[in-house]
Amino acid sequence: MKTINLFLFLLINFISLSQNKSEEITFFAQCKFEINDQKELKILEEKIRQNPNVKVVRLDFVSQRSFILTKNISELTEVQFSSWFENYIDSISCIQIGVYGIDKINPYPFTNCNNK
Repeated sequence: MKTINLFLFLLINFISLSQNKSEEITFFAQCKFEINDQKELKILEEKIRQNPNVKVVRLDFVSQRSFILTKNISELTEVQFSSWFENYIDSISCIQIGVYGIDKINPYPFTNCNNK
C-alpha cells in the first residue's frame, strides 16, 4: 500500500510540475532607441543579458532596434521593460510588448508606432 501511495504521490507531483512548465509564457519586447556609442550599447546589452528574466536580447547598433525574449515572468509592462535601459530610458520609443508565438511582432522599420 505504501508503494502505491508513494507512486501516486510522485506521479501527481510530476504531472503538476509538467503542467507548470508547459504554461510558462515567453514575452517579446522591442523598441527603437538612440544610443550613439557602440561601446556603451554593448555594456547595456550585457547588463540586460544578465537579467534573470531575460532569455534573449539583441540590441542592434545600425538599426537602433532592440528585441528581447523573457523567461520566468508572468507579465511584462512597459515600465518594467523601459527600466532595463537604465540611463537610456529617455531614448527609447515605439515599445511593443506581446506574447511570443501568439501576438504579431511589428516588422522593422516601425512606421506606425506611438513614441514613448
